[in-house]
Amino acid sequence: MTDTRGVFRVTVRNSGRTIDCPSDRTILQAAIAAGIDYPYACATGNCATCISKLEAGEVALLPRADAALGEAQRQAGLTLACRARPLSDVTISWVARSGG
Repeated sequence: MTDTRGVFRVTVRNSGRTIDCPSDRTILQAAIAAGIDYPYACATGNCATCISKLEAGEVALLPRADAALGEAQRQAGLTLACRARPLSDVTISWVARSGG
């Protein structure tokens, strides 16, 4: 659940951790700040290195390149951690590499 400051709980399944993510930060920003080794390269929505499966919850996507995340991928439940801001508590897992 959210508190009055708009902070949501984000479970990063690959790492086995749940972290706080303010609604004005991306999931990638919050994960890096929490010390999670989340895969990314550009952090601007162009490379798709941080492509992730949104398993539960809702996110708002900041502008991104269609080549990094097309509409069909979005409809299939994929998102970019570098462009996703939580709108609710979220469970997510990256698909770019295994481990954590």
